[in-house]
Amino acid sequence: MALKITNIKTFIVDGGFRPWTFVKVETSDPGVVGWGDCSDWGAPGPITATVDRLAEFVVGRDPMQVEAIWWDLHNVSIRHTAGIASKAMSGIDSALWDIRGKVLNAPVWQLLGGKMRDELRLYWSHCGSTRARPKFMTDRLGVKQVQTTDDLREVAQEVKDRGYTAIKTNLISLKDRPDALPIKPGLGDSAPAGDAPASVRRNAEAVVGTFREELGPDIGIALDVAFSFKLGGTIKLAQALEPFDMMWLETETFDAEALRVIRDSTTTTICTGESIFGTTGYRPFLQNYSQDIIMPDLAWNGITMGKKIADLANAYDTLFAPHNCHSPINTLVSAAVDATVPNFFIQEFDVDDAPWRDDIMTHPFEIKNGHLQITDRPGLGSDLIEEELLKHPPIEYPGAR
Repeated sequence: MALKITNIKTFIVDGGFRPWTFVKVETSDPGVVGWGDCSDWGAPGPITATVDRLAEFVVGRDPMQVEAIWWDLHNVSIRHTAGIASKAMSGIDSALWDIRGKVLNAPVWQLLGGKMRDELRLYWSHCGSTRARPKFMTDRLGVKQVQTTDDLREVAQEVKDRGYTAIKTNLISLKDRPDALPIKPGLGDSAPAGDAPASVRRNAEAVVGTFREELGPDIGIALDVAFSFKLGGTIKLAQALEPFDMMWLETETFDAEALRVIRDSTTTTICTGESIFGTTGYRPFLQNYSQDIIMPDLAWNGITMGKKIADLANAYDTLFAPHNCHSPINTLVSAAVDATVPNFFIQEFDVDDAPWRDDIMTHPFEIKNGHLQITDRPGLGSDLIEEELLKHPPIEYPGAR
């Protein structure tokens, strides 16, 4: 009897400093299930509700028809694709790829064309900035709170001791640098929304400069400012950071032409794209050569579309470094695509993660000197343990973004 999808379940799980959102696809063979990730820090409830709605179009179908199911879900969501619908689709998509690999007794990377590398270079994401969260949050993660530049120096030493060759951080309030406080544009601060006044630039220089001094010239340093600044503010910030020879400045906009102006204005490497969906979304950015590196989020684009985006970027001579600050499943999803594309640069990884991350996995990650070892196990390489997920219901996450 042909394999059929019988049920789709969702789980919202405490991820330490953000929620994780998982999708479990069950089949007519009780021994064959697939796991996906469609985590979003701000909208897990609407996304799981959308997964439930899309399940009506998926249950009863052959789970091996991954591409057909992707495009059918795209068609039924055509007037609200991008955003919540795409994220829900992506959680289902990754779970179906997991099933496909298990049925064929092959890792997902094998189904995508075979691996080009045995390990993936990782960068330590939210380095220092996770530890700058409120103390009750750092306590539950089991890390020392970062409050000063000396605290950042201690984190930098840990980066070196653990063998990581790159980090990404954020604007952080430092008690010993009251002249260099980050602002939250548009939330009542004195600076105009979207600008990068001198105090913000000093903050970036203090944070990045401390890391550069401690890490030396060869460890990559990225700064993520998301959508905080408009064109003019981003130019000021990028130019201020030029002396630090950064791995990248990560800035977000939906205006490909504005981003090209930013890129042309500075020698600082520009990375973008965590909030863009599908090849049609990335195409204007790639055609305009608006950035040096793109970073699609595969919890929001899935494996089916993620591989297409990576290949499209390669056609435009652009590096691929997927956004990956969600669950351990998304790390495996990203790794499956990263292993198979020639333009892979580096993969994001939260070192300061929920202490129970490994407890929910049947096969925790193997990381050596800041490099993720690619698994040969079928599917994505690890299942989740449902009873362990249920031990960690989500909480409120102050300041999560």
